[in-house]
Amino acid sequence: MNFEMKTIREVSLEAEICYPEVIKLGDHAAYALTARHRAQLTGLENIAESTFKTADILDYIKKQIARFNHWRKPDPTASNPQQGFGERLRYYLEEDLSLRVGRICRRERLNVGDTTEDEQQTRRHIRLLLMRQVIRHIVVQYEYRVSVGLEPQYGARDDA
Repeated sequence: MNFEMKTIREVSLEAEICYPEVIKLGDHAAYALTARHRAQLTGLENIAESTFKTADILDYIKKQIARFNHWRKPDPTASNPQQGFGERLRYYLEEDLSLRVGRICRRERLNVGDTTEDEQQTRRHIRLLLMRQVIRHIVVQYEYRVSVGLEPQYGARDDA
């Protein structure tokens, strides 16, 4: 299997592992943004799918946090009930996914180091691919919760 196919496979496997946490983010999005703000999440998804830089995605999230109160709305059942949706999403994409990219790049998976410029560029590409999958899942969960009219599953706490 060539390197690109292995990369896609490993990113998909890692996205599957983080799926339960991503569902919680999608539920938080449905709680905070409601149906009136659908375009803001589809805008995030469009940027994620079209950009070549993770910074563009993070900048969009920061701009939304600064502009709209609903992006700052906390989830009272989250492990950090003071953290708004946008900050929770930003932190997850910046911090948590960085750890997951490290797991993907380990010797037993892809064997991508972090010393040369080519290796760092490969890591940035893997991070972007993983961010795209995560954002897709968040938007789908948001759409599902809002469209079907179901309340997010706030009976199950984040720290459980």
